[in-house]
Amino acid sequence: MFRWKKAAAVLAAAAMTAAGVGCTAGSGTAYAMTIDGVQVNAGIYIYYSYASYMELTQTLQSENSELDVSDKDVVKEQKMDGVSSEEWIKNKALEYCQRYVAIEKKFEELDLSLTEEENKEISSTIDSFWDTNGELYEKNGIAKSSVQSVLENTYMTNDVFLYYYGLDGEEGTTEDDLKQYYEENNARVRYIKFNLTDGNGEALDDAGKKDMKAKVEDYLGEINALKGDEDAMEDEMDTVQSDYNAYVTSISEEAAAATATSATDADGNEIPATTEETTTTTEETTTTTTTTAAAEDSAAATETAGDSDSEETTATEETAAEETTTEAAVETDENGSEVTTTTTAPYANEQIIAKVTTKEDTKEEDITYTPCKNVYDYAFGDGQKNYGDATIIEDDDAYYIVMSRDIKDRMTEDDLWTESQQNTVISQEYSDAFEDMLDGWTADQKVEKNDSAIKRYDAFKIDMDSSSQSA
Repeated sequence: MFRWKKAAAVLAAAAMTAAGVGCTAGSGTAYAMTIDGVQVNAGIYIYYSYASYMELTQTLQSENSELDVSDKDVVKEQKMDGVSSEEWIKNKALEYCQRYVAIEKKFEELDLSLTEEENKEISSTIDSFWDTNGELYEKNGIAKSSVQSVLENTYMTNDVFLYYYGLDGEEGTTEDDLKQYYEENNARVRYIKFNLTDGNGEALDDAGKKDMKAKVEDYLGEINALKGDEDAMEDEMDTVQSDYNAYVTSISEEAAAATATSATDADGNEIPATTEETTTTTEETTTTTTTTAAAEDSAAATETAGDSDSEETTATEETAAEETTTEAAVETDENGSEVTTTTTAPYANEQIIAKVTTKEDTKEEDITYTPCKNVYDYAFGDGQKNYGDATIIEDDDAYYIVMSRDIKDRMTEDDLWTESQQNTVISQEYSDAFEDMLDGWTADQKVEKNDSAIKRYDAFKIDMDSSSQSA
């Protein structure tokens, strides 16, 4: 089950802190506002107000990493979307409250109800959370019922979303549509990265690049000689990866030996250079080698093939990397003896690269591609026409051998097309449409603000560090 992203983000933000104001709501400020006849109590407003504060500071920090967002006075001086930070937080908290009410009303209108499983999840989550934070929240004017109401609303939001955009929902979403969307927005590839650096991590000169290009071309020839036999090509890719890993280790050791220095003791006798055990981790194997202590920094500076690339993500891009683990199973043979067998994941070295989607004002230099722009372009371009054909892609700091595969071959319920994946695709494809739907529901709401309460529960009066604050 997945939770609607924005609602879940609000809950997570609020749970991150011991937030609250140091007083219990008085009768005149027990409710922050009334929306279409529904009173929003102070605890819920405080909850959303703090979430809005956190959203603001995180955005400010992303735009200016040197800004001290831990200083409330600094935050208060900032502007966002052309308005003061105070006004922005109030507007955002109001938006959350409006959506809260819209979901409550729509949930009832559609005659939906939380399932027994959902209620158990909510109860368990709240009890666990309250055991840790309950006293703190209560001292600051947020009741357990308010926190529970917010959490229940996230579940309701999810259910309303699925009512419209789930499989066979009101808006007519079908599994075939979802599969097509996923297949068009994801590419299935395997690649090996050959860094254009020497054993010290320094960029190769032209001659060195030429030698590396020749090495990569030889590798490519060995792989493509097996074209038509996918398993054999995969095995050869494994061999190439291992060979290159060994090469990286060897040039690192050579560089270490070349820079190793000896010392002398008090009597002038030479002391051999000491060695330390270091571990070189690659995409497929982990090998232990011995290098001189003097070369430790040099070896660390040399990136081995596949290192960290599978973890490279941005807010607009997600990459699913296959697990490289093996599964062990104990079986009984015909004689009744136990036999342990291991099975390697069949796609352990592949990656599923998601198509990048960005906001209109995103600059090209701010986008991170996996593993680089040229490989990404190939994966979603010519690679779609040349399944099973390995090729060389050149980048500024590396060569890549890339092999594209048809993602449709893996669209099964026990592989890529799980229920969880389907829900993820539903969210990706229809979240914007649901956002527009929510905006439509809130646009015509009648909002009556309790100015006294809103002033009293100003986000900048929230005590971020302690459980009490004088009223």
